Amino acid sequence: MSWDQIIGQQRVKQLLRGMCESGRLPHAMLFHGPEGTGKDAAALMLARALNCREGGFDPCGSCSSCQSMQRLRHPRLKLVFPLVSKADEDTAVDKLSDEELEEMNAQIDAKAENPYHHMRMAKAAGIKISSVRDIRHEAAFRASTDGRTVVLISDADRMNSNAANALLKTLEEPTGDLLLILTTARKDSLLPTIISRCQLLRFEPLQEREIHDALLRRTDISKEEAGAAAQLSGGSYGLALQLALEGGLIKREEVLAYLRAIVAGNPNKLMERIQTILAEEDKQTLVRFLVVVATWFRDVLAVQSDAADRVLNSDFREPIQKFAEHYPDADCSRAVDEIAYFIDLVQKNVHLVNMMIVLSKRLRRCIIPSEHAF
Repeated sequence: MSWDQIIGQQRVKQLLRGMCESGRLPHAMLFHGPEGTGKDAAALMLARALNCREGGFDPCGSCSSCQSMQRLRHPRLKLVFPLVSKADEDTAVDKLSDEELEEMNAQIDAKAENPYHHMRMAKAAGIKISSVRDIRHEAAFRASTDGRTVVLISDADRMNSNAANALLKTLEEPTGDLLLILTTARKDSLLPTIISRCQLLRFEPLQEREIHDALLRRTDISKEEAGAAAQLSGGSYGLALQLALEGGLIKREEVLAYLRAIVAGNPNKLMERIQTILAEEDKQTLVRFLVVVATWFRDVLAVQSDAADRVLNSDFREPIQKFAEHYPDADCSRAVDEIAYFIDLVQKNVHLVNMMIVLSKRLRRCIIPSEHAF
């Protein structure tokens, strides 16, 4: 992996190069910005550069250090991300069950294969205080060897209050050559005192062309699939990859069934549909579903604007056309805005069923503006 494999983010890469070459890297950094824009990938590349035996900002990729970093099994790299919760929050990783350890290692392996992979365990509750307490020990243990110890705290906003306070102590009293890199898509969820002690680097949404080209280089999907995924991604390569490879582009039938349940006005049928959508109990799957719902409304808006050639779901052109004709007063722009708002809520501590009920009511008002309720 080289810096060229970090998609876009030229400004960030230039800033990191300047810090490395001037020897002015801080002891703590906060990479923030939308999901799937390369925050973790850049952090891992920086860790490789700082520990490459050849030296310099551009790692050689062939030395033993680079090879270990490629596998994410380097003694100078520590990954912290949400783990399965135990009754005792001080429980260490070595107390996880064999199945949980296998799942954790599978997530790390997936991250090694694709640095844009979002590490998440099925029943993870958050980042535990034990993970944060291990950081100072790790730094002290490795301080006498060559290179620099890098701790990547991914999804830093998911630290519980005890973990956040423990991290704050580490930030106030830097240990050895430790470099802490926190990554988050929800910076405002972090303690202000943590934010103030980190150097911030903002990762911007990626350009559609950058995502399109990366998908063509890194996958075997068609140009049409890459184009659709890039357009639906909202500037997130991670989401585009999920849409392209994990079935996100073929769930239009489910979207159509959901919209029919909304306009039918039968609360029981709608609840059945919502429960089907949430059956997997996976927030990322729900986000992908809502993204595709938003593209439906964008396509209806295109038809309303006599721009049918811009329809993304081209294989559903006929039902989209009928929808536009049947609901000529539908406020599709507002519907897209409502969906964007609720996509942001998904990542927060909300009851997903209640959230979907409220969203469905709002979408019905967008589709049938003359009504004020079910």
